[in-house]
Order: sequence, then C-alpha cells, then structure tokens
Amino acid sequence: MEIKECIYKTKCDLGGCKNLADYTIIRQQKSILSICKDCIKEFSEVSRTVFVPKSIPAPYKKQKKI
Repeated sequence: MEIKECIYKTKCDLGGCKNLADYTIIRQQKSILSICKDCIKEFSEVSRTVFVPKSIPAPYKKQKKI
C-alpha cells in the first residue's frame, strides 16, 4: 500500500467532505481511496490514538527471569 499525490481532479472520498482530493491511496496498482489534506491529517491523528506502540522496558528496573 502506498500514498501518492492525486493527478486527477476528484472529490475527497470521505463522507461529508467537499474538498478536492490531494492524495490517492493505492494498493496493488489500483486506486482505492482519494483523500484531501485535511482529512488525511485528521485520519492520522485518530489512528495514532488507536495504534499506540509498546514502550521499551526500563533499563534500571530488574527484569523478570525466566
């Protein structure tokens, strides 16, 4: 999956948005989603709250032995 700049004038595919699409999400050589800058910023902020990376173990704590 990759994100490229949109070369055609199309509307944003997300519901309720009336802006023109700036980016296109492509999967296996097919365009699956056209999205504007505002929606992609909002989408990235929301996805960061869902997908939180695990923290690394603290080096000063005693590690559990197996």
